[in-house]
Amino acid sequence: MRAECLAETPARHASRRTRFAVERCTWGNVHETDITPSWVGGDGTFTDGVDETGREVLLRAFSPESAAYASPLRSVETMMRAAGRHGLAPKVLALAEGSIVMERVPATWRPAKLDDLADPVVLSAILTQRRRMHGVSLQETPDVVRRSIVADMFGMRDRCVEEGVALPRRSDETLRLLRPFFDKAEFFREGPVACHGDGAASNVLVNVDATGQLLSAPLLTGWTLSGVMDPVEEAGSVLAETGPFVGLGKAEILKVLGIPLRLLPVAEAYAVVDDLLWGYIGLWRSAVSADRSIDYAKYGLWRLEKSGCQLRSSGLAEWLGRL
Repeated sequence: MRAECLAETPARHASRRTRFAVERCTWGNVHETDITPSWVGGDGTFTDGVDETGREVLLRAFSPESAAYASPLRSVETMMRAAGRHGLAPKVLALAEGSIVMERVPATWRPAKLDDLADPVVLSAILTQRRRMHGVSLQETPDVVRRSIVADMFGMRDRCVEEGVALPRRSDETLRLLRPFFDKAEFFREGPVACHGDGAASNVLVNVDATGQLLSAPLLTGWTLSGVMDPVEEAGSVLAETGPFVGLGKAEILKVLGIPLRLLPVAEAYAVVDDLLWGYIGLWRSAVSADRSIDYAKYGLWRLEKSGCQLRSSGLAEWLGRL
């Protein structure tokens, strides 16, 4: 994707190196990425393991196709390490042969589901963790990329065109309606901060009891779109995911994220862009993936249709008409 690396700082590289002995781990079961309403899976695999001290670990390997839209692996690792140090993600132990090794969370933890977002306590806790990440300093991180959801979206659309993918006309109409926003987006930008970048519920680990009550603060996972970016863009991705499933209104979501309420229509515009981005990713994956067991095309078409519905049903079209 169109990502810009930050300036090189050699000392940062030296401080990050680890002595974790990957070769001394015992590896066991391999798990495919879960299929969820937010994403159809196929980004890679998770392999269970035990290190030489008996500690349970998890190795995350990424599929080659994900490199087209994911941040570089070194950037993902750096973001995850920083989040782990602040209690926002599982702790990273090593980067080895294109994979990331991290501490395995206890079995009581699981990926969040859409119905978890209906609980305002759970949703607020997730949003608070995202906001805490915005405050993590990454001034001396040479390999963390700058991301732009708009540039990413257009980049994936270009990839679809290059592969000869037929794009729905309605998605081009959505892009046309968004043009006033694209032309003036610079006027609405907030300062770039460290962001997880992907609002999907399945990118959050929750530790809950049988009644759904949180036992611990949630942890963020699935850092493939992470980097330094405008936090309103991440808010848009959250709004794209939450839809009608949430226990908080849009204004409350922005408040917990620390986003000024005046930027609500901007976040709503980014929510439409987020749907377009994942729609194009789905269609592109359907054209290039060797694995035909997953219907990426259906997922992509759904996200593109959803983007137009969001634009027409939220009052956003009226705001765009005033720009």
